[in-house]
Amino acid sequence: MKETAAETILEAQAVLGEGACWDHAKQRLYWLDILSCEVHIFDPVTGKDIIHKTPYHVTLVHPTEKGDLILGTKMGIARMDPETGAFQELVDPEADIPTNRFNDGKPGPNGRLYAGTIAYDGSDKQANFWRIETDLSYSKLLDHVGNSNGLGWSPDEKTLYWIDTKTSRVSAFDYDRDSGSISNQRCVVEVPREIGRPDGMTVDAEGFLWTALWAGSGVARWNPATGEMVEKVTCPAHNVTCPTFGGPNLDILYFTTAKKGRVDAEPDSANASGNLFAAKPGVKGMPGYVFKG
Repeated sequence: MKETAAETILEAQAVLGEGACWDHAKQRLYWLDILSCEVHIFDPVTGKDIIHKTPYHVTLVHPTEKGDLILGTKMGIARMDPETGAFQELVDPEADIPTNRFNDGKPGPNGRLYAGTIAYDGSDKQANFWRIETDLSYSKLLDHVGNSNGLGWSPDEKTLYWIDTKTSRVSAFDYDRDSGSISNQRCVVEVPREIGRPDGMTVDAEGFLWTALWAGSGVARWNPATGEMVEKVTCPAHNVTCPTFGGPNLDILYFTTAKKGRVDAEPDSANASGNLFAAKPGVKGMPGYVFKG
């Protein structure tokens, strides 16, 4: 199995680095420190990392058609001006469940936002997976979820892949681009517990899945047709959280890591945990979708 070592590109020391998202139009990387309530805008060319604070935990970030950012937070979905940091609450599908917060999410092929939640206390089966329309109406797609996490679409946009970290599985769904509906859930990857827990995810141009490995020191590439792990990008940080492809040619795999839950007995892990990493694994990603609301 091929292995590639990633390098630190920003010594961020994030408590819970997450949400890596490449803005292909602006050639910059958005990422988050959830527990520090921070949205980061990183320029790989200059190495400059701009930080905007949020009023509470922020869990996902993606560009919109209007040029601002759509965020997931402890209090639902919000907007941010990337230049000023101005913050605006929009809608909270789980306003009646204060014990939950939003977790990972992404815009889909038709500009809708798909995002799931997690229980703050780690309880199982208390979370949900939502579709937020461009007019900010919303529909619950899945309930009794453990930890709604990474997601992504196949290159032909006919399949949605989605992770429930509690199960250590990647599920596939038939995806209807026009209606935004999902159906026919099946397991395509089961991540062995001994190599880590699947967290964030991205899909490459060949249709293979890249999952961050919490407690696994890397990002694994999987063949969704066979469930086989075929490649790994490694790093010294113990808890890897969210990957995305970026760069002018979409051939750089960026990923976030966390100091939270690190193994302090491992000096390399302690020093590297919370940093931003990058590697060139030899495959390309696809441009991300934008929220059209």
